[in-house]
Amino acid sequence: MVETGVDIVKISRFEKYENDEKFLKKYFSSDEIKYILKKVKKVETMAGIFAAKEAVLKAFGIGIGYGMQLKEISINYTKSNKPFIEVDAKIQHYLNNLGCSSISISISHDGDYAVAFCVIN
Repeated sequence: MVETGVDIVKISRFEKYENDEKFLKKYFSSDEIKYILKKVKKVETMAGIFAAKEAVLKAFGIGIGYGMQLKEISINYTKSNKPFIEVDAKIQHYLNNLGCSSISISISHDGDYAVAFCVIN
């Protein structure tokens, strides 16, 4: 079975949170926060990661607060800057329930928007 999820966010929606430690800690893992803070385009990066987290929830067929929180989904990056989902016990549980074994994401930015796509198979 293949499941997909997509999310698009307006980047400017995140401008007010660029230096908001409370917001960052609520929705992002410590590794994600470190990654965001070292980027030149912090707001764009934050928006892309947020969209990716929502795309993952949609691919799993669940909404925010219905079994998994955004902070529990951790987006990391390879050395070549390709995003991937850190598969922990909770993510693995959802993969197993769907009869799937892998999860992939892609994040793009264009103008005022960030979009993310998730494929689970």
